[in-house]
Amino acid sequence: MRIAIMGSGGVGAYVGSRLLAAGEDVVFIARGAHLAALQKEGLRLESPVHPLRLPTVNAVQDPIDVGPVDLIVFAVKLGDTETAARLLEPMIGPETRILTLQNGIDSVEMITPYVGAAKVRGGVIYLSAVIDRPGVIRSPGGLHMIVADAAHGDPVMERFFAACDRATALDAKPSSDIDVTVWEKFITLTSLSGTTSLLRASMGQILANPETHILQRQLIDEAVALGRAAGKVTRTDLADEIMAKLAGMPYAFRSSMLEDLERGKPLELRWLSGRVHSLGQQYGVPTPGHSTVYRGLVLYERGKSV
Repeated sequence: MRIAIMGSGGVGAYVGSRLLAAGEDVVFIARGAHLAALQKEGLRLESPVHPLRLPTVNAVQDPIDVGPVDLIVFAVKLGDTETAARLLEPMIGPETRILTLQNGIDSVEMITPYVGAAKVRGGVIYLSAVIDRPGVIRSPGGLHMIVADAAHGDPVMERFFAACDRATALDAKPSSDIDVTVWEKFITLTSLSGTTSLLRASMGQILANPETHILQRQLIDEAVALGRAAGKVTRTDLADEIMAKLAGMPYAFRSSMLEDLERGKPLELRWLSGRVHSLGQQYGVPTPGHSTVYRGLVLYERGKSV
């Protein structure tokens, strides 16, 4: 497959590097010092499990230099969605699909006006990965799972799943109900991002302390209740399952939002705990924990306190 990675940060570069190492034709779209490092030194993935060094990668800044591809993995930060979506056209051919692996629940809706609903496939990724320094991606290990819209056997998506099967440390499976899948990931991510960022702590630290353990469960319970009110959550054991998943993460696991907070970068807060906060008001579901996270971090949403 010819695959473009739109947004070659932690998630995009991780996925792209694994697919490139598995033999796919991958081009990375990046900018700034990260782009310069990719072009000069290639891409390095630092991880305790299956580290990877790719001395040469195809990396560009402008999608017009890419041309039509089979698949665009859309992995930009949510705040950059509309800007990035406007740049997709030169890479889109008759059969091109855009697979969004962004956070939150609004990605497909945000991209669709620029490319049409038929091109966009919803997806989620369970992965911790960040740019440690230009050209270098750091991942603590743990989950590396993509769940994506099966789209009733769309052949492009079938080829993508097959490519992931050939890759090391990159699992993918189809979903026949991607809206529910996206909501379940949203509940997980918004809750762990909220605690790790507000407390400036790792998941291991949070779960080891009785009080912060309770806070973690509270955020999950609030988001589950909201999902039920929105008609997206039906499983009665979802909260327990998420807590068990968090307990299985590496002790040092930190959310990407905490990484962004500590580096003074913009936060995806409004699409995570901020979204729970606003939807809670809309549906009449109390969300005191997420509202506190949102209000406690909102001064840093643009990348620095104001």
